Amino acid sequence: MKLPYAFSLLFTLFAFGFNDSVADQFLEIDNKTGHYKSLSYEAITDQGLSWQDRAKLFGGETVYYEDLNNEQRTEKENELKELLRRISVAELMLTGKPEHNLTSRVESAVRLWLDKQIEIIPESYEGGNAGELRNAAVGFFRAFEILGDKKYLDAGLICTDRILEKQLSRGHWSYGDQGGKMMRVQDGFVTRPFWIMLYAHKLTKEKKYFESARRAADVLLSAQSDAGGWPDQWLFPGGSTPSSGVRNGSISFNDGATNASFQIMVMMYHLTKDRKYVAKLGKLGPWLAKANLGEGNVVGWGQQYHGDGRPTRARQYEIELPYTRVTAWHVGPLLTWLYMMSGEESHIDLLKGAYATLERIRLRDLEPQNMADWDAIHEVWMDAPSYPRLKYRPGLPDAFFPDGSNWGCVQINYKMIPYWPVTPEQRSKYGQFMHSHRPGVSEMAKLARSYQIPPGRNNVYLYSHTSSKVVNALLGVRRSLLEYKRGGRKAMLKYHSYPTKFTADQYLQSRIDAAKRVLDYDRRSLAVDWGDRPFNNGISGWKNFGWVGRKETWYARNGAFQTSGPWSGTVWYQWQLIYDKKLALGEIDANASARGGRGLANAANHLDSWDVLGSWRMACHEIENYFDVPIK
Repeated sequence: MKLPYAFSLLFTLFAFGFNDSVADQFLEIDNKTGHYKSLSYEAITDQGLSWQDRAKLFGGETVYYEDLNNEQRTEKENELKELLRRISVAELMLTGKPEHNLTSRVESAVRLWLDKQIEIIPESYEGGNAGELRNAAVGFFRAFEILGDKKYLDAGLICTDRILEKQLSRGHWSYGDQGGKMMRVQDGFVTRPFWIMLYAHKLTKEKKYFESARRAADVLLSAQSDAGGWPDQWLFPGGSTPSSGVRNGSISFNDGATNASFQIMVMMYHLTKDRKYVAKLGKLGPWLAKANLGEGNVVGWGQQYHGDGRPTRARQYEIELPYTRVTAWHVGPLLTWLYMMSGEESHIDLLKGAYATLERIRLRDLEPQNMADWDAIHEVWMDAPSYPRLKYRPGLPDAFFPDGSNWGCVQINYKMIPYWPVTPEQRSKYGQFMHSHRPGVSEMAKLARSYQIPPGRNNVYLYSHTSSKVVNALLGVRRSLLEYKRGGRKAMLKYHSYPTKFTADQYLQSRIDAAKRVLDYDRRSLAVDWGDRPFNNGISGWKNFGWVGRKETWYARNGAFQTSGPWSGTVWYQWQLIYDKKLALGEIDANASARGGRGLANAANHLDSWDVLGSWRMACHEIENYFDVPIK
């Protein structure tokens, strides 16, 4: 794979004479920092990038297949025949015996593991079992779709029925022991079960599952604010809550309160064509413009707001400042969705401004002295098993001042620890939002270089926790802007859309691509299952369906590239191998292999169109274009 790419790159350079215009077409790495010199809207491109670098910057690809003429079709048919012959040879390379072919061994390991999981399905949807039941339902359902064994469908329905048993009369699920008088909107207490019910309905057509999903959507709709968003929690008459977080009539971006509910409203519109579900969504656009906390050319949003757009605070690390994670995870996707639905250019302008703000922060972080200070902190205080993934990522602090003059971490006492020296003007304008006794990065680096103990409790986590979580979640925002740069709204819609059934020509080409993935040596190596050996990262090494969640952050948090250790994503290479071989052989048909557009994919779930799991929530009701929605 590397030689053809290298040749094509050299050809391009020679053809254009190594001139500046060609150099400008590629992103440039700064050899001193190891980071891109510029990722501005003007600079972003995927030209010349390896698939790994492209995925880390922009997420997965949407691969479209064109119609073929007779000559092309014959050529493709012969290509597939040759690839299938090569697969039959490659499968013998493990031991030379047909019965030991790699894919069959991997599939046997997967089936054996699934069969054991059937015996230990959690009994009740509560506490730590809640997440396990949801993951198990998704895992069993997808296993049924790929492997075709009804016992996996039955197992998924056991999980679903146990979730359904806990649905309250109003349509939501209880938050702790609060019962039916309050509803927790954030953290997926209602939104996550909704998708399980819809998945079950897709596979069974049983009315009870659709009715459960509808009731969940309706109770969420009742909690929608006038401005189109959702609060952290909703109190019914006589209800109370033990938690912080904004309530009735407010709007929160925290932990998916607004975004996850927005996704459900759009899906319910497509399922029912009832406009009540999308009647207020268009109001979010003007409200987002009003809620921008930035000054001048700075654009950013807080995590929680009153309904009228005034920011407010909730937990100690959620204060009235703009947060990087809100752009990456919440407002960025919202502006993208609203733009594709309405075509209103102001949404893209706001998105560009927010992205430019974060890029300016990144470039300041990358200045040589700042990088040297962070390197000192990382070397001394993060060289330990507890902190290997908590290194600060340039451009991803927790929060920043509205004028963009300083930024830092917000974790305790409703205050930000500024990373850079505080000026008198900053102290005058934003003193109520900042710590006065916590050292910034340069002072922290001095302590690290002299090998001192970091001040304060859990200090390393305080300084870097956002970048360990957000990491590359900006890839969704960056992808949207890349597609817009390529071809405006039309290109963005094309990226987010996909057929629900392949034509014969499309299906032929998809089988060829699947066969090529099966023959890819690196992918095959990662799919090997090592049984009960200590270093096994395949499915045999997992005690439950926790690997389902690994795909949620496949490119966003490097699951695709983390191939060793407890955060490995190799189990998904096993599933991909099984799926791809079945597709290559024609055992997965043209209908099942095209599952509709990625639609309103989660911020961290921008997967390839050929991915074995893909945008499974959207695929619960397959549509080519989810953005054909009447919003005002």
